[in-house]
Order: sequence, then C-alpha cells, then structure tokens
Amino acid sequence: MATFDSNSRASGHDRMAGVVYRAARAEDLPEMVDLFLTAASEMCVRNNVAFALPPRQAMLAGYEHVRTTGIFRVAAAESRIISIAGAVIRDDLWYLSAFWALPEFQRKRIGMPLLRQVFEAGVKAGARKFSTWSSVDITAMAAYMKLGMLPGYEILMFEGSPQRLPAAEPGCELAPLDKREAMELDHTMRGARREVDHDLWAKQMLQGRQVLVKGNVVGYYYVKKGMVGPVAWRESGDAEVLLSLACRDAAAMAPSIRLAIPGVNHSALRFSFESGLRLTSFAHLLTTASFGRLEQYLPSGPSLF
Repeated sequence: MATFDSNSRASGHDRMAGVVYRAARAEDLPEMVDLFLTAASEMCVRNNVAFALPPRQAMLAGYEHVRTTGIFRVAAAESRIISIAGAVIRDDLWYLSAFWALPEFQRKRIGMPLLRQVFEAGVKAGARKFSTWSSVDITAMAAYMKLGMLPGYEILMFEGSPQRLPAAEPGCELAPLDKREAMELDHTMRGARREVDHDLWAKQMLQGRQVLVKGNVVGYYYVKKGMVGPVAWRESGDAEVLLSLACRDAAAMAPSIRLAIPGVNHSALRFSFESGLRLTSFAHLLTTASFGRLEQYLPSGPSLF
C-alpha cells in the first residue's frame, strides 16, 4: 500500500495529471458540501434509488465535525475539489464518514488513492477495526472491499407513523442524558467511546434521554425531527422499552419517524414491523472485523454511525 505526504500526488497506475491530495481546510467546506449534494443526487438517479438529502447547514456542521475530530482529505485539480474522503477514529475503531467524487471524475483512478490516504492515516493513529456505511454504488463498494472492509450486515431503513406501541413498564423512568452513562454503553454496544460526538449532538439540540428501570440505567436514545438514533440498551430484554419510548418521543415531533437498523438487530426489526413501520430502503455495513453489540444498538446515521 502506497504512502502519501500532506500534498502528495497519486503515483503508479493511479496517477492522473494535475491532481493534488491534501488535508481539507475550513474554507473548503461549502465546496465539499456542494460536491456531496451533486454526487449523491447523481448516484440516486443512476441507481434508481431515492433518499432524502440532509439540509445544507447540517452537512456543513457535520463535515466540520469530521474535519476537526477526525481525518478529512480532498483531491483537487486546478483549484477545484473533485473528490473527498473523511473518517473519524473513536478508540481503535475507524469509521469512514464520507467518500464522494464529482460524477465526471468517477472511475478515473482519483478516489482510490484518496481513500487509501485516509485509511493509512487511521492505521498510523492506532485504529485496528475499519468500517463504513456503504451506499448501493457498486464502484464505491468495490473500493471498500479492496481495503478489507467486507459485508457485515444490511442497514435497513424503516419509516412511518408507529402504531400499537407497548405501554411503559412499571418502574420505568426517563431522565436527561448523562454523557458518562452513554459513553459506558457506547464502549460495549457501539464498540468505542465517543465523547466528542455526544457534545455535537447536544450542540445540535438533539433530544437525548436515558431510561431507568427500578433506578438502574438500561439504555439511552436520541431523537430529532422524527429521526430515532443512536439508541443503545444494556440487555437484550430492554429493546422494547427503549424503542417504545424513543418512538413515542420521535412521533411527537414529526408525523413520520425513521429508524436505521443493523440486520443483526432482530429485536428492533420485529418491533418495527409490529409497530406498523414500513421497510423503505437499505444500505450495507462493511467492516474489517465485527465490533460492539449491534444487536443492541441503532446508529445515528451514515456520518458517525
């Protein structure tokens, strides 16, 4: 695997004249978001799929978070950004948050050197497990697999207005999220602690709650504008109480709610069908090794998982 310096050009069979690889800068963010919106829209048309693109302001904040708490690099030609790749490292877990190229520069051996740089930076920083939430784009999936990130689970998207939600258990209480409790659960269920991500979600005004049963914390959840996640619960039998409370809160904010469920999380899949939610789309979790207990976890989304 080749090594690149901070302003390197691709070498060997990956070379394309005039392409410079460098770290993303704060002033690059608007152009990077424009690139994402262009590339994601084109991918949806090309693959005959549909998903709601995040608001531009949310993308700017998310990319800045990855840039300042992780690794974000760009490929540029003639002062124009043509490809981006960014990842976060939490404990020993490297997670690819973004990998996109402008449509006219795809399949031109530009993106793979960029992706390798971000991957290698993770190795140097001490990461031991590497994963990503992959779209249905075949070329991108092949690039991830070449780096050893192989199929782990589907990520199944459920949407709708929940019905028949179970009543709260006796002795069940809700409390504001204690970040320390959440980080303990993250360590086991998510496979890594991530204090900086909880700080971001608090800043973005996500509603975070921890759930107590008979005075003991059994899990936590976040909701915002109908989106549920992340959610983590301590024991497999706690799934229903966590998901019921999270879905009630989410449904109070929006007419339709949305959950992303790892395929291994059978409790959440059964809950979603029993609650009348619809399976609307899917993606893939690709990974070099298993991590956490994803049968007791729902991710926040493609950017941070």
